[in-house]
Amino acid sequence: MAYCLDDGSSLVTTPDLQKTLRVSWPPAPNHTPPLRPLYEAPARSRKWPIFVMVALLLIGLLAGGVGILILGYSRMSAPSEVTNEEPRSNQKPQSWASPPPPSPTPRTAQALVGTWRTNVYENGRHVEITVTFLATGNTRYVFKERGQTTTDTATWEYSDATLFEHFSHGASGKGAIKWIDDNNFEITIIDNGVPAYNGLKRQYHRIS
Repeated sequence: MAYCLDDGSSLVTTPDLQKTLRVSWPPAPNHTPPLRPLYEAPARSRKWPIFVMVALLLIGLLAGGVGILILGYSRMSAPSEVTNEEPRSNQKPQSWASPPPPSPTPRTAQALVGTWRTNVYENGRHVEITVTFLATGNTRYVFKERGQTTTDTATWEYSDATLFEHFSHGASGKGAIKWIDDNNFEITIIDNGVPAYNGLKRQYHRIS
Protein backbone atom coordinates (compact mmCIF):
# COMPACT_ATOMS: atom_id res chain seq x y z
CA MET A 1 0.00 0.00 0.00
CA ALA A 2 1.28 3.36 -0.99
CA TYR A 3 0.38 6.67 0.44
CA CYS A 4 -0.15 9.63 -1.82
CA LEU A 5 -0.17 13.29 -1.24
CA ASP A 6 -3.05 15.54 -2.21
CA ASP A 7 -1.48 16.18 -5.59
CA GLY A 8 -1.24 12.51 -6.23
CA SER A 9 2.56 12.14 -5.78
CA SER A 10 3.85 9.17 -3.97
CA LEU A 11 4.99 9.73 -0.41
CA VAL A 12 7.82 7.15 -0.75
CA THR A 13 10.33 7.50 -3.54
CA THR A 14 11.14 4.28 -5.31
CA PRO A 15 14.88 3.87 -5.71
CA ASP A 16 16.37 3.57 -9.16
CA LEU A 17 17.96 0.22 -9.19
CA GLN A 18 19.74 0.95 -12.49
CA LYS A 19 22.03 3.51 -10.93
CA THR A 20 25.39 2.20 -9.73
CA LEU A 21 26.14 2.50 -6.10
CA ARG A 22 29.46 4.29 -5.76
CA VAL A 23 31.47 3.66 -2.62
CA SER A 24 34.46 5.92 -1.89
CA TRP A 25 37.41 4.07 -0.45
CA PRO A 26 39.37 5.59 2.46
CA PRO A 27 42.66 7.23 1.48
CA ALA A 28 45.69 4.94 1.46
CA PRO A 29 48.11 5.43 4.34
CA ASN A 30 51.30 7.35 3.49
CA HIS A 31 54.31 4.98 3.98
CA THR A 32 56.94 7.51 2.87
CA PRO A 33 59.67 7.64 5.63
CA PRO A 34 60.23 11.02 7.19
CA LEU A 35 63.07 13.03 5.73
CA ARG A 36 66.33 13.03 7.71
CA PRO A 37 69.30 15.36 7.37
CA LEU A 38 72.17 14.14 5.21
CA TYR A 39 74.64 14.36 8.17
CA GLU A 40 73.89 13.77 11.78
CA ALA A 41 76.41 15.14 14.30
CA PRO A 42 77.72 12.35 16.54
CA ALA A 43 76.51 12.44 20.02
CA ARG A 44 79.08 14.06 22.30
CA SER A 45 80.45 11.94 25.03
CA ARG A 46 79.82 13.22 28.50
CA LYS A 47 82.92 11.48 29.88
CA TRP A 48 85.66 13.75 28.43
CA PRO A 49 85.47 16.33 31.26
CA ILE A 50 86.28 13.51 33.69
CA PHE A 51 89.31 12.45 31.62
CA VAL A 52 90.58 16.04 31.48
CA MET A 53 90.27 16.45 35.25
CA VAL A 54 92.10 13.16 35.91
CA ALA A 55 94.92 14.16 33.51
CA LEU A 56 95.33 17.58 35.15
CA LEU A 57 95.40 15.95 38.57
CA LEU A 58 98.14 13.52 37.53
CA ILE A 59 100.21 16.33 35.99
CA GLY A 60 99.90 18.37 39.17
CA LEU A 61 100.99 15.45 41.36
CA LEU A 62 103.98 14.74 39.09
CA ALA A 63 105.10 18.38 39.07
CA GLY A 64 104.80 18.56 42.84
CA GLY A 65 106.91 15.42 43.30
CA VAL A 66 109.65 16.73 41.01
CA GLY A 67 109.69 20.06 42.84
CA ILE A 68 110.05 18.32 46.20
CA LEU A 69 112.97 16.22 44.91
CA ILE A 70 114.78 19.26 43.49
CA LEU A 71 114.30 21.22 46.70
CA GLY A 72 115.56 18.36 48.84
CA TYR A 73 118.64 17.85 46.64
CA SER A 74 119.50 21.56 46.70
CA ARG A 75 119.29 21.62 50.49
CA MET A 76 121.51 18.54 50.78
CA SER A 77 124.19 19.83 48.39
CA ALA A 78 124.31 23.41 49.72
CA PRO A 79 126.23 22.62 52.97
CA SER A 80 128.90 20.59 51.17
CA GLU A 81 129.55 23.39 48.71
CA VAL A 82 129.92 25.91 51.52
CA THR A 83 132.27 23.76 53.59
CA ASN A 84 134.47 22.71 50.64
CA GLU A 85 134.88 26.17 49.14
CA GLU A 86 137.68 28.25 50.56
CA PRO A 87 136.80 31.89 51.36
CA ARG A 88 137.96 34.28 48.71
CA SER A 89 139.96 36.27 51.26
CA ASN A 90 142.09 33.18 51.96
CA GLN A 91 142.60 32.20 48.33
CA LYS A 92 145.98 32.99 46.87
CA PRO A 93 146.45 34.21 43.32
CA GLN A 94 147.85 31.64 40.96
CA SER A 95 151.10 33.54 40.68
CA TRP A 96 151.61 33.25 44.47
CA ALA A 97 151.01 29.51 44.52
CA SER A 98 153.85 27.27 45.60
CA PRO A 99 156.07 25.84 42.83
CA PRO A 100 155.00 22.53 41.28
CA PRO A 101 155.99 19.48 43.29
CA PRO A 102 159.02 17.50 42.25
CA SER A 103 158.83 14.37 40.16
CA PRO A 104 156.21 11.89 41.40
CA THR A 105 158.86 9.18 41.78
CA PRO A 106 162.20 10.45 43.16
CA ARG A 107 165.17 9.22 41.17
CA THR A 108 168.63 8.47 42.38
CA ALA A 109 171.89 9.29 40.60
CA GLN A 110 171.75 5.86 38.97
CA ALA A 111 168.74 7.01 36.91
CA LEU A 112 170.96 9.53 35.08
CA VAL A 113 173.57 7.00 34.01
CA GLY A 114 173.38 6.64 30.23
CA THR A 115 173.42 8.74 27.06
CA TRP A 116 170.90 11.53 26.51
CA ARG A 117 170.19 13.90 23.61
CA THR A 118 168.35 17.15 22.92
CA ASN A 119 167.94 19.58 20.02
CA VAL A 120 167.67 23.23 21.02
CA TYR A 121 167.47 26.67 19.48
CA GLU A 122 169.29 29.02 21.82
CA ASN A 123 170.68 32.48 21.24
CA GLY A 124 169.84 32.23 17.54
CA ARG A 125 171.64 28.91 17.06
CA HIS A 126 170.40 25.36 16.38
CA VAL A 127 172.47 22.90 18.37
CA GLU A 128 172.28 19.15 18.96
CA ILE A 129 173.63 18.24 22.39
CA THR A 130 174.51 14.68 23.41
CA VAL A 131 175.64 14.04 26.97
CA THR A 132 176.79 10.80 28.57
CA PHE A 133 176.70 10.40 32.35
CA LEU A 134 179.08 7.65 33.40
CA ALA A 135 178.66 5.67 36.60
CA THR A 136 182.20 6.78 37.54
CA GLY A 137 180.98 10.36 37.93
CA ASN A 138 182.45 11.62 34.64
CA THR A 139 180.55 13.36 31.83
CA ARG A 140 181.14 13.66 28.09
CA TYR A 141 179.44 16.34 26.00
CA VAL A 142 179.17 16.39 22.18
CA PHE A 143 177.89 19.56 20.50
CA LYS A 144 176.89 19.56 16.79
CA GLU A 145 176.22 22.86 15.04
CA ARG A 146 176.21 23.58 11.30
CA GLY A 147 178.14 20.41 10.55
CA GLN A 148 180.80 21.12 13.16
CA THR A 149 181.35 18.98 16.25
CA THR A 150 182.92 20.05 19.54
CA THR A 151 183.35 18.05 22.75
CA ASP A 152 183.82 18.74 26.43
CA THR A 153 184.22 16.76 29.63
CA ALA A 154 183.08 17.27 33.19
CA THR A 155 182.34 15.55 36.47
CA TRP A 156 178.84 15.30 37.86
CA GLU A 157 176.84 14.71 41.04
CA TYR A 158 173.09 14.38 41.50
CA SER A 159 171.25 15.13 44.72
CA ASP A 160 167.73 16.28 45.64
CA ALA A 161 166.64 16.59 41.97
CA THR A 162 169.60 18.91 41.26
CA LEU A 163 172.53 18.23 38.91
CA PHE A 164 175.95 19.67 39.87
CA GLU A 165 178.74 19.73 37.28
CA HIS A 166 182.39 20.87 37.13
CA PHE A 167 183.57 21.51 33.56
CA SER A 168 187.07 21.01 32.17
CA HIS A 169 187.66 24.75 31.73
CA GLY A 170 187.05 25.34 35.45
CA ALA A 171 183.47 26.61 35.40
CA SER A 172 180.72 25.03 37.50
CA GLY A 173 177.13 24.33 36.52
CA LYS A 174 173.90 23.63 38.36
CA GLY A 175 170.48 22.66 37.03
CA ALA A 176 167.10 21.52 38.41
CA ILE A 177 165.86 18.27 36.91
CA LYS A 178 162.20 17.40 36.47
CA TRP A 179 161.63 13.80 35.48
CA ILE A 180 158.95 13.16 32.88
CA ASP A 181 159.49 9.40 32.91
CA ASP A 182 162.45 7.02 33.08
CA ASN A 183 163.61 8.00 29.60
CA ASN A 184 162.83 11.71 29.52
CA PHE A 185 163.65 14.64 31.79
CA GLU A 186 163.69 18.44 31.68
CA ILE A 187 166.57 20.42 33.09
CA THR A 188 166.34 24.11 33.98
CA ILE A 189 169.76 25.76 33.97
CA ILE A 190 170.29 27.62 37.24
CA ASP A 191 173.93 28.57 36.58
CA ASN A 192 176.54 27.28 34.15
CA GLY A 193 178.98 30.16 34.17
CA VAL A 194 177.25 32.00 31.31
CA PRO A 195 174.50 34.38 32.55
CA ALA A 196 172.72 34.30 29.16
CA TYR A 197 171.83 30.62 29.75
CA ASN A 198 170.34 31.05 33.22
CA GLY A 199 166.71 29.93 33.26
CA LEU A 200 166.84 28.07 29.94
CA LYS A 201 165.10 24.70 29.78
CA ARG A 202 166.29 21.66 27.87
CA GLN A 203 164.40 18.40 27.40
CA TYR A 204 166.55 15.32 27.06
CA HIS A 205 165.53 11.86 25.92
CA ARG A 206 167.53 8.69 26.48
CA ILE A 207 169.21 7.12 23.46
CA SER A 208 171.15 4.40 25.33
